[in-house]
Amino acid sequence: MNFDDVDGILFDMDGTLVDSEPHTLSAMRAVLDEFDVGPLTLGAEDVFGMSWDAISTLMLKAHPDIRVETVVDRLILHFRRICRIDGATLIPGVLDFFTWSSTHYRVGLFTSNVRSEVDALLGEYAAFQRLEVIVTADDVAEAKPNPEGYLLLAETLGLSPARCMVFEDSLAGLTAAKAAGMRTVGVTHSCPDVSIISPHADALISDYRSLSDFIGGRPIS
Repeated sequence: MNFDDVDGILFDMDGTLVDSEPHTLSAMRAVLDEFDVGPLTLGAEDVFGMSWDAISTLMLKAHPDIRVETVVDRLILHFRRICRIDGATLIPGVLDFFTWSSTHYRVGLFTSNVRSEVDALLGEYAAFQRLEVIVTADDVAEAKPNPEGYLLLAETLGLSPARCMVFEDSLAGLTAAKAAGMRTVGVTHSCPDVSIISPHADALISDYRSLSDFIGGRPIS
Protein backbone atom coordinates (compact mmCIF):
# COMPACT_ATOMS: atom_id res chain seq x y z
CA MET A 1 0.00 0.00 0.00
CA ASN A 2 1.45 3.36 -1.05
CA PHE A 3 0.34 6.71 0.38
CA ASP A 4 2.97 8.79 -1.44
CA ASP A 5 0.67 10.09 -4.18
CA VAL A 6 -2.44 10.40 -2.03
CA ASP A 7 -4.04 13.73 -1.10
CA GLY A 8 -7.23 12.46 0.48
CA ILE A 9 -8.32 9.44 2.50
CA LEU A 10 -12.04 8.76 2.29
CA PHE A 11 -14.06 6.42 4.48
CA ASP A 12 -17.35 4.59 4.44
CA MET A 13 -19.00 4.36 7.88
CA ASP A 14 -20.86 1.11 8.59
CA GLY A 15 -18.48 -1.84 8.55
CA THR A 16 -15.52 0.45 7.85
CA LEU A 17 -15.35 2.75 10.86
CA VAL A 18 -17.95 1.09 13.06
CA ASP A 19 -19.03 -2.53 13.23
CA SER A 20 -22.76 -1.90 12.96
CA GLU A 21 -23.81 -5.12 11.22
CA PRO A 22 -24.86 -6.89 14.48
CA HIS A 23 -27.02 -3.86 15.36
CA THR A 24 -28.58 -3.96 11.89
CA LEU A 25 -29.64 -7.58 12.32
CA SER A 26 -30.99 -6.81 15.79
CA ALA A 27 -33.06 -3.96 14.38
CA MET A 28 -34.46 -6.27 11.71
CA ARG A 29 -35.43 -8.84 14.35
CA ALA A 30 -37.06 -6.11 16.43
CA VAL A 31 -39.26 -5.06 13.51
CA LEU A 32 -40.41 -8.65 13.00
CA ASP A 33 -41.10 -9.00 16.73
CA GLU A 34 -43.04 -5.76 16.69
CA PHE A 35 -45.41 -7.10 14.04
CA ASP A 36 -45.29 -10.70 15.25
CA VAL A 37 -44.48 -12.14 11.82
CA GLY A 38 -42.06 -14.89 12.70
CA PRO A 39 -38.29 -15.34 12.95
CA LEU A 40 -35.81 -13.48 10.77
CA THR A 41 -34.96 -15.50 7.67
CA LEU A 42 -32.34 -13.09 6.31
CA GLY A 43 -28.72 -13.24 7.43
CA ALA A 44 -25.72 -10.94 7.47
CA GLU A 45 -24.69 -12.14 4.01
CA ASP A 46 -28.07 -11.06 2.61
CA VAL A 47 -27.98 -7.45 3.79
CA PHE A 48 -24.26 -6.73 4.10
CA GLY A 49 -23.40 -3.22 2.93
CA MET A 50 -26.99 -2.35 1.96
CA SER A 51 -28.91 0.85 2.60
CA TRP A 52 -31.96 0.90 4.85
CA ASP A 53 -34.16 1.23 1.75
CA ALA A 54 -32.66 -1.91 0.22
CA ILE A 55 -32.96 -3.83 3.50
CA SER A 56 -36.57 -2.75 3.80
CA THR A 57 -37.32 -4.06 0.31
CA LEU A 58 -35.77 -7.43 1.15
CA MET A 59 -37.65 -7.68 4.41
CA LEU A 60 -41.00 -6.95 2.78
CA LYS A 61 -40.28 -9.59 0.15
CA ALA A 62 -39.20 -12.20 2.71
CA HIS A 63 -41.93 -11.34 5.22
CA PRO A 64 -45.00 -10.13 3.30
CA ASP A 65 -47.08 -10.27 6.49
CA ILE A 66 -45.45 -7.03 7.68
CA ARG A 67 -48.28 -4.51 7.52
CA VAL A 68 -46.52 -1.18 7.56
CA GLU A 69 -45.61 1.28 4.83
CA THR A 70 -42.58 2.75 6.56
CA VAL A 71 -40.38 -0.25 7.35
CA VAL A 72 -37.33 2.00 6.92
CA ASP A 73 -38.54 4.28 9.71
CA ARG A 74 -39.11 1.32 12.03
CA LEU A 75 -35.68 -0.12 11.24
CA ILE A 76 -33.96 3.18 11.97
CA LEU A 77 -35.96 3.66 15.16
CA HIS A 78 -34.94 0.25 16.51
CA PHE A 79 -31.36 0.69 15.28
CA ARG A 80 -31.03 3.94 17.21
CA ARG A 81 -32.49 2.36 20.34
CA ILE A 82 -30.07 -0.56 20.14
CA CYS A 83 -27.11 1.75 19.54
CA ARG A 84 -28.08 3.84 22.58
CA ILE A 85 -28.14 0.71 24.71
CA ASP A 86 -25.12 -1.14 23.31
CA GLY A 87 -23.07 1.73 21.87
CA ALA A 88 -21.07 1.78 18.66
CA THR A 89 -18.33 -0.83 18.29
CA LEU A 90 -15.33 0.50 16.38
CA ILE A 91 -13.35 -1.54 13.87
CA PRO A 92 -10.09 -2.41 15.71
CA GLY A 93 -7.36 0.19 15.30
CA VAL A 94 -9.55 2.71 13.49
CA LEU A 95 -9.10 5.62 15.90
CA ASP A 96 -5.31 5.58 15.66
CA PHE A 97 -5.35 5.25 11.89
CA PHE A 98 -8.04 7.90 11.43
CA THR A 99 -6.15 10.35 13.65
CA TRP A 100 -2.98 9.74 11.63
CA SER A 101 -4.91 10.14 8.37
CA SER A 102 -6.53 13.41 9.42
CA THR A 103 -3.13 14.80 10.44
CA HIS A 104 -1.47 14.09 7.08
CA TYR A 105 -4.30 14.11 4.51
CA ARG A 106 -7.71 15.54 3.75
CA VAL A 107 -10.36 13.22 5.18
CA GLY A 108 -14.00 12.72 4.26
CA LEU A 109 -16.88 10.29 4.64
CA PHE A 110 -19.47 8.93 2.22
CA THR A 111 -22.11 6.65 3.68
CA SER A 112 -25.34 5.14 2.41
CA ASN A 113 -26.76 5.83 5.85
CA VAL A 114 -28.72 8.98 6.69
CA ARG A 115 -27.30 12.11 8.32
CA SER A 116 -28.96 11.51 11.67
CA GLU A 117 -27.29 8.10 11.94
CA VAL A 118 -23.88 9.60 11.17
CA ASP A 119 -24.39 12.18 13.91
CA ALA A 120 -25.55 9.54 16.38
CA LEU A 121 -22.77 7.03 15.73
CA LEU A 122 -19.77 9.23 15.08
CA GLY A 123 -20.75 11.78 17.69
CA GLU A 124 -19.59 9.33 20.34
CA TYR A 125 -15.95 9.78 19.29
CA ALA A 126 -14.26 13.19 19.24
CA ALA A 127 -11.67 12.07 16.68
CA PHE A 128 -14.32 11.88 13.97
CA GLN A 129 -15.07 15.59 14.38
CA ARG A 130 -11.99 16.03 12.17
CA LEU A 131 -13.91 14.77 9.14
CA GLU A 132 -13.82 17.71 6.75
CA VAL A 133 -16.74 16.71 4.53
CA ILE A 134 -19.53 14.19 5.11
CA VAL A 135 -21.77 12.99 2.27
CA THR A 136 -24.76 10.84 3.21
CA ALA A 137 -27.72 9.22 1.49
CA ASP A 138 -29.55 12.52 2.00
CA ASP A 139 -27.10 14.29 -0.34
CA VAL A 140 -27.19 12.06 -3.45
CA ALA A 141 -29.78 10.96 -5.98
CA GLU A 142 -28.20 7.53 -6.53
CA ALA A 143 -26.90 5.17 -3.85
CA LYS A 144 -23.77 3.04 -4.07
CA PRO A 145 -22.61 1.43 -6.37
CA ASN A 146 -23.23 4.70 -8.23
CA PRO A 147 -20.06 6.84 -7.86
CA GLU A 148 -22.02 10.08 -7.35
CA GLY A 149 -21.31 10.32 -3.63
CA TYR A 150 -17.57 9.76 -3.89
CA LEU A 151 -17.28 12.20 -6.78
CA LEU A 152 -19.20 14.79 -4.77
CA LEU A 153 -16.96 14.15 -1.77
CA ALA A 154 -13.77 14.63 -3.81
CA GLU A 155 -15.16 17.74 -5.50
CA THR A 156 -16.16 19.33 -2.20
CA LEU A 157 -12.73 18.59 -0.76
CA GLY A 158 -11.09 20.02 -3.87
CA LEU A 159 -9.33 16.76 -4.67
CA SER A 160 -8.66 14.82 -7.85
CA PRO A 161 -10.40 11.43 -7.62
CA ALA A 162 -7.20 9.76 -8.81
CA ARG A 163 -5.42 11.03 -5.70
CA CYS A 164 -8.03 9.69 -3.27
CA MET A 165 -7.79 6.41 -1.37
CA VAL A 166 -11.07 4.92 -0.21
CA PHE A 167 -11.58 2.51 2.68
CA GLU A 168 -14.73 0.42 2.14
CA ASP A 169 -16.12 -2.90 3.30
CA SER A 170 -18.87 -3.73 0.79
CA LEU A 171 -19.08 -4.64 -2.88
CA ALA A 172 -21.37 -1.68 -3.59
CA GLY A 173 -18.99 0.73 -1.88
CA LEU A 174 -15.84 -0.56 -3.53
CA THR A 175 -17.58 -0.57 -6.92
CA ALA A 176 -18.64 3.05 -6.40
CA ALA A 177 -15.13 4.14 -5.46
CA LYS A 178 -13.60 2.31 -8.42
CA ALA A 179 -16.14 3.88 -10.79
CA ALA A 180 -15.14 7.28 -9.39
CA GLY A 181 -11.53 6.58 -10.40
CA MET A 182 -10.21 6.17 -6.86
CA ARG A 183 -7.93 3.62 -5.26
CA THR A 184 -9.62 1.19 -2.92
CA VAL A 185 -8.81 -0.67 0.29
CA GLY A 186 -11.23 -3.39 1.35
CA VAL A 187 -11.82 -3.71 5.09
CA THR A 188 -12.77 -7.34 5.67
CA HIS A 189 -13.45 -7.28 9.43
CA SER A 190 -17.24 -7.71 9.08
CA CYS A 191 -17.36 -9.08 5.54
CA PRO A 192 -19.20 -12.44 5.35
CA ASP A 193 -17.48 -13.43 2.08
CA VAL A 194 -14.13 -11.81 1.28
CA SER A 195 -14.00 -13.42 -2.17
CA ILE A 196 -16.88 -11.18 -3.28
CA ILE A 197 -15.09 -7.91 -2.56
CA SER A 198 -11.45 -8.85 -3.17
CA PRO A 199 -11.52 -8.38 -6.99
CA HIS A 200 -12.66 -4.78 -6.45
CA ALA A 201 -10.01 -3.78 -3.90
CA ASP A 202 -6.46 -2.67 -4.65
CA ALA A 203 -5.54 -3.90 -1.16
CA LEU A 204 -7.24 -5.77 1.67
CA ILE A 205 -6.93 -5.36 5.44
CA SER A 206 -8.74 -7.28 8.16
CA ASP A 207 -8.69 -4.16 10.35
CA TYR A 208 -6.50 -1.08 10.87
CA ARG A 209 -4.01 -2.67 13.25
CA SER A 210 -2.11 -4.01 10.23
CA LEU A 211 -1.30 -0.42 9.16
CA SER A 212 1.04 0.38 12.06
CA ASP A 213 4.00 0.83 9.70
CA PHE A 214 2.29 3.83 8.12
CA ILE A 215 1.87 5.71 11.38
CA GLY A 216 5.47 5.64 12.46
CA GLY A 217 5.91 1.95 13.09
CA ARG A 218 4.18 2.02 16.48
CA PRO A 219 1.54 -0.62 17.23
CA ILE A 220 -2.09 0.31 16.64
CA SER A 221 -4.30 -0.70 19.54
